[in-house]
Amino acid sequence: MSSPQPFFVVGSVRSGTTLLRLMLDHHPQICCFGEFEYSIDLLNEPDQWPTGQRYAEWLADERRFQSNRLSADPNSDYQTIAKGMFTEMTGRCGKQLVAAGASVHRHFDRLQRLWPNAKYVYLYRDGRDVARSCMAMGWAGNVWAGARYWEEAEDTWAKLKGTIPADRWIEVRNEDLVTDTEHQLDRICQLVGTDFDPAMLTYPETTTYSLPDRSLLEQWRRKLSRRELQQLETRIGDRLKERGYADSDVPPKPIGPLTTAQLKLQNTIGKHQFRIHRFGMRLWAQELAARKLGLRSLERSAKRQTRQIAIKHLK
Repeated sequence: MSSPQPFFVVGSVRSGTTLLRLMLDHHPQICCFGEFEYSIDLLNEPDQWPTGQRYAEWLADERRFQSNRLSADPNSDYQTIAKGMFTEMTGRCGKQLVAAGASVHRHFDRLQRLWPNAKYVYLYRDGRDVARSCMAMGWAGNVWAGARYWEEAEDTWAKLKGTIPADRWIEVRNEDLVTDTEHQLDRICQLVGTDFDPAMLTYPETTTYSLPDRSLLEQWRRKLSRRELQQLETRIGDRLKERGYADSDVPPKPIGPLTTAQLKLQNTIGKHQFRIHRFGMRLWAQELAARKLGLRSLERSAKRQTRQIAIKHLK
């Protein structure tokens, strides 16, 4: 049976895409794979394709490609390898599929080059919660820097949305997915060609994820300081309003060049402190030194070790 036309769940990291992916993957007629950025990460030249050999060599160090036990023939071209990976994963689903999809968090405007007729679900969340969560994951040293992930997703989606027909995409607000779950899932199912099925909410039986919890909404109100909210709403306040999110009671304050420099330094220091705390001084120093000195084999070894530790903390 031929592979169904792909759809993609796109949005910033920490926006709830994993939860939505699990819901979709538990539908009897849908499969939805995890992070599929490695299909497009190398497509940074809009009019050029990397060679199949270069792509296969790059994939050899890609943890998600390796963990999915996929194949890449270096004698093929880029397009054949990328599409082949999607087909390979789809073939393992063991379902009579109506739709097959994957989640992508960055560069998702590039997906059109490989799958020009794909459909899209853009999942978005309050940028203050995204920024806070990115800092908690160690990807940013402060919430001001964490907001960049949300901004980049919004910019990428605006760029992509303008290139595809309106009947091939929908936007879903994370907070609505939590409070009005079945209706939002039915909207997505209609987009990809099927109907909501109660099995979509059985994912807690086979995963570590719980059913949507309203108490986890608007965590920024409880977990961010007044100063952090001031920084965030100065940076992304207008865009939050455009998305329909309420203001806090903290007035924004202009951020000058000196404060910006301080925030950038704090971000760098904070990320290093996080990695030292999580991975230990030895492993942090090994990875940093190997990267600075261009010691590829040592850097790969360090990355493998840090990834094994990081995976235990992912959710």
